[in-house]
Amino acid sequence: MRLALERNPSIQTAQQRVLRLRERVPQATSLNDPMLQIAPFGEMAETAAGQVGLMTSLSQRLPFPGKLDARGRVAEQDVAIAEQDLERVRLSVIADTRRSYWSLYFAVRSIEITRKNRDLLTQLREVAQAKYRAGTTTQQAVLRASVELNNLENELITLEQRRATAVGMLNTMIDRPVRAPLADPAPVTLSEFGGRLDDLLAGAERNNPSIRGIRERIERFREQRELARLGRSPDLTVSVSYNLVDDEGLSPVANGNDQWWLGFGVNLPIWQGKLDSAEREATRGILEAAGMLASEQNLVAFRVQDSFLKVDTRQRQAVLLRDVIVPEARQTVEASLSGYRAGEVDFLTLVDNWRKLLDFELMYQANLTELERGFAELEEAVGHDLNRDGTPSLDRPTQSETEPYRNTENER
Repeated sequence: MRLALERNPSIQTAQQRVLRLRERVPQATSLNDPMLQIAPFGEMAETAAGQVGLMTSLSQRLPFPGKLDARGRVAEQDVAIAEQDLERVRLSVIADTRRSYWSLYFAVRSIEITRKNRDLLTQLREVAQAKYRAGTTTQQAVLRASVELNNLENELITLEQRRATAVGMLNTMIDRPVRAPLADPAPVTLSEFGGRLDDLLAGAERNNPSIRGIRERIERFREQRELARLGRSPDLTVSVSYNLVDDEGLSPVANGNDQWWLGFGVNLPIWQGKLDSAEREATRGILEAAGMLASEQNLVAFRVQDSFLKVDTRQRQAVLLRDVIVPEARQTVEASLSGYRAGEVDFLTLVDNWRKLLDFELMYQANLTELERGFAELEEAVGHDLNRDGTPSLDRPTQSETEPYRNTENER
């Protein structure tokens, strides 16, 4: 998971998008470039002191107070939306990485269990062959054992393929070559989950990045509406002009001083239809995002509940398999084997009991795996890592560990 957070290209792409949008803030809050005009040629004005030889002016447009700040807030909201999208990508990558890891875990455990049961079945076949040579059982028992062994070999081929697929997917998540070797996951014990659904739903409402991103979008439209409202106020343009006057005029009393003056101008926001439309657009955006928020809240709530129910169901099934079904199935196989050796149980019954034990052992590992995959989905829906009691976990690297250049919400 830490490697995925550091290396995954999707996260790096989302990080760069945040940095790119952050560069828009100083652009939005800066003044436009000043305008310099020079008129060195043409039919210049003639004065008593002489002809005007060069006309120049320098002007600067000054937006109405509050406009630059409003533009900056709109740009900052774009950054805030991108940051929530980055968090959504991070959570998605974490969930996909965990799902891939537990797929690999199930494949590895299934291979181990199948191989162990293959060795057991080999021993059973040897017992059947010995009893067949002694004339105390039929050839059907030996053939049934051989068929089951071949079936196990076929299942192992499929499991090896699943293992290779899981390794490839996991390597993809941590940006490694798909065929790069990975160590097999170590066996784990069942870790029960004790979270409460109401707490998880409340946590998702606060922390889910999709919900928070839509709230940031609503705030952006509000700032955009404020900027549109400020568009009704005129901007001020300040200019200074300077004319160079020759001193070869006809009047002997003319002083020949150059000309200069200050000027002021304002734009006239008289096209009210355009301004009204800009405000209505922002208002419609708020209403649109509000609808998106309600829809996303419903979807997230469903995802949280669905994942919670899956975790709870898989957990109860895994406990039942671990504590009751698998031990009883193992005892049944042991009793059947003793009965078969004593001639009290036929071989087909023994093999059927053995097959049930294999299925239950695989079923336990499948439930354990699906429990962990469901837990990953639950964390993604809630919006943060969870401890087994449902409280937020600090296991995941903090923002400062993985993105030292990224602003916090307070800094923003």
